[in-house]
Amino acid sequence: MKFLRTLAVYILLLPLVLLSLLPLCVHRVLARFVAWLLGDVLKYRLPVIRTNLRGAFPDLDEDGVRGLAKDYYGHLADIICETVWSLTRSYRHIRRKGVCSVENGQELERLFEKYGSVVVLLGHTGNWELLPGLPVYSDEATYGYDNVVSAYHTMSSPLSEELFLRLRSFHRFKRQNLVPSGSFLRYVLQHRDDRKVYFFIADQCPEGKGGVETEFLGLRTAWVTGAEAIARKTGMPVAYIGINRRGRGKYAISCSTICEDPAGTRPGDITGTYASMLERDIRNDRVNWLWSHRRWKNIWNYEKNKQ
Repeated sequence: MKFLRTLAVYILLLPLVLLSLLPLCVHRVLARFVAWLLGDVLKYRLPVIRTNLRGAFPDLDEDGVRGLAKDYYGHLADIICETVWSLTRSYRHIRRKGVCSVENGQELERLFEKYGSVVVLLGHTGNWELLPGLPVYSDEATYGYDNVVSAYHTMSSPLSEELFLRLRSFHRFKRQNLVPSGSFLRYVLQHRDDRKVYFFIADQCPEGKGGVETEFLGLRTAWVTGAEAIARKTGMPVAYIGINRRGRGKYAISCSTICEDPAGTRPGDITGTYASMLERDIRNDRVNWLWSHRRWKNIWNYEKNKQ
């Protein structure tokens, strides 16, 4: 069974690798086709996207919602094609092409040098799939891939899990840099004396079971609080990373400090500050977020919130 699963993964990877060999300019053209396919033909998760946009931006009329949804499909298509293109490119090449740059990278470096380990929170903004190259994109970084660990959610399908891990192991970012979220606390405690940068994509808890609720984009939102709990338990400082667009296919990674003494914060303070920073970035660029997920499922009725 394991052999067949591995064989299936390689069969799935082969066309992606061959496609990735095409130059970036070709992927830019392909992205236009993918955007048309997603939006006009497949109408990929269109009801979800429109519902999210209506709830988050009640100032938009229906034409505004349709226009923003169309722009979002273009952004999503760019992410897909850029991610495929990056499979056979080094992070240095990605940097040279101007796809990823770093603004105020010295802030994360300062926290790492001062405290030894840092918890970093981020959302699904920009092209988050390119973030593993951060130690190369940043001139200030003294941390390397031996120091970087990212939490991820395991998948129910063993085939999907294997494909996910292999897609993220094409470069210097390897499987040892990925730790399942369910065992992340144990990993952190085992490596408490090591110098690490821990990355968490700290999304909402759409089923409403999150440990903290905040006002986010004008709506009551429950959040996953595992990263905050780890920071408070270990005393590690917490930073926020935003991945902002500076043009089509141009992303600037910026870092801000959330807190340096999590043990001195109240429960929910870290998550609340993170939510405010993420909301600020989304409002500055409304397209630049993963709108095609059910962000607020089972929490409220959108129409009641608009009244």
